[in-house]
Amino acid sequence: MKILALIPTYNHYKALPSIIKRLIQANMEILIVDDGSNEITHQTLMDLLQQYPLTLLPLENNQGKGAAIHQGLRWAHQHGFTHAFQIDADGQHSLDNLQGFMDLSSNNPEALISGQPIYDQSMPLARRIGRWFTHVWVWIETLSFRITDSMCGFRIYPVDSTLRILESKGIGPRMDFDTHIMVHLFWQGIPVVMSPVAVTYPEGNISNFDVIRDNWRITKMHTKLFFTMVFNLKKILSHRPNYKTLDLPVENTHWASLEERSSLMGMFILAYCCRFMGKRLCMALSTPVILYYYCFNKIQRQASQDFLKRAFSRAARPDTTSSLRHFFSFLEMALDKFGAWSGQMTFDEIIYTSPTTFKDLMAQPTGGMLLVSHLGNMEFCRAATCLEHKNRLHILLHSKNSQRYNQFLKAFNPLSNLNIIEITEINPATIIYLRDRLSQGDWVVIAGDRLPPQNKSRITHVPFLGIEAPFSQGPYILASLLECPVYMAIAVRDQANISVNLEKLDDKIVLPRANKNNHIDKYVIAFSQYLEKFSLLYPYQWFNFFNFWK
Repeated sequence: MKILALIPTYNHYKALPSIIKRLIQANMEILIVDDGSNEITHQTLMDLLQQYPLTLLPLENNQGKGAAIHQGLRWAHQHGFTHAFQIDADGQHSLDNLQGFMDLSSNNPEALISGQPIYDQSMPLARRIGRWFTHVWVWIETLSFRITDSMCGFRIYPVDSTLRILESKGIGPRMDFDTHIMVHLFWQGIPVVMSPVAVTYPEGNISNFDVIRDNWRITKMHTKLFFTMVFNLKKILSHRPNYKTLDLPVENTHWASLEERSSLMGMFILAYCCRFMGKRLCMALSTPVILYYYCFNKIQRQASQDFLKRAFSRAARPDTTSSLRHFFSFLEMALDKFGAWSGQMTFDEIIYTSPTTFKDLMAQPTGGMLLVSHLGNMEFCRAATCLEHKNRLHILLHSKNSQRYNQFLKAFNPLSNLNIIEITEINPATIIYLRDRLSQGDWVVIAGDRLPPQNKSRITHVPFLGIEAPFSQGPYILASLLECPVYMAIAVRDQANISVNLEKLDDKIVLPRANKNNHIDKYVIAFSQYLEKFSLLYPYQWFNFFNFWK
């Protein structure tokens, strides 16, 4: 495998020196295709040729970005390169993860590796809207959500398969090229793997996009692609890309490229609807989905009815629509979570019902443990807080859930540092690592209302809503080993705000050998009473949709 850095340019010269320098540091061979640029760009290229070992392929007249890439791919093929790493010359794309992209391509040489842009606030609104329409059309044309952005000019092409399409199909030579070639590659069974890349719009950046002509070209392209898809549907469906054989690590891959994605696809669609249409309209449009799940998920429906019956036994009796309202409350929680991870909802919408706040905990010199539950939306606090605090939270999950949860979070914040630790089996190395992080002021987050999947012996039965329920001993045993303060935490929706309560369980959990179980029981009872108090206040925000007492 041999990768060439392919840079098409037309009057872009300001960012070229810094781009070339980074590529040289990555030991990449470089080809610049000058698509009939002006004199100042030509002079910059001549200076770069004197400084660096690179190749320049000049085109006499401007032929368009697509035509420049086509010529570059031909040159790459003639000189023995198997892959071409297209990098736009305007400097919009971060080059921090060059090696990650090349590793993905090396492990999956038959795939097209493409950037999944992560934009900052510099992106113009008109660009966001225009890209959104193209995304929707591509999903229709490919009958798939695999391609989450078809316009990113940061991608690695397999040279041979790309040239076969370019030589046989009428691929657009200008700004319609990136989307056009990607859809055709997908139709030919070439997997498209999306990987996150940070994108900025530098000040004074020159755009070669002609609003009238290029939008007309893109419109014609989508019209042609749509009718080509309709009239060749059988053939296209028979050449679907096979993602099951790919080697796709979660940390470098957008979730849409992964094999197990059915529920994530639903969350992706729901999140985008919420972002562009607002929470209320999204809830209204999601009504058929909730009704479907309510009618056809008997186990979850029965669990909801059983819980509400116990929760309302001390207050008003639930009516026939209570369980359905419970399902809609779960939808609202999910939309709040989407809003927080996408930046639409912030920490300003949090109110506290306790003297201690989340910022107070973060200000302490050493960390501790947060004992949370599936009542309410504690994840909102993590999503809405600042990046510095996010990186100081270590989420403990069982291994069967950790990868899916990681994929879910990366769908909304792909570049964040997600500190997820699998806790199926805690060993001394894990304890040493966590104690070191706590000494630096970090916090461990663990759910106290879920049982361990394997070790059924470390379970305590205590009263919860009038009947004994099983609770895991694990969080309290772990806290005793970490020798740290433990806080119980609840976050619930209270009208227009998220209401948070933080209550200290103990400064340090000590479990003497003589009566260890009695001490564990004391802490479990304290947590169950805390959980019960808020379950009675907010019964519709209980999101354990299974028989909690079995």
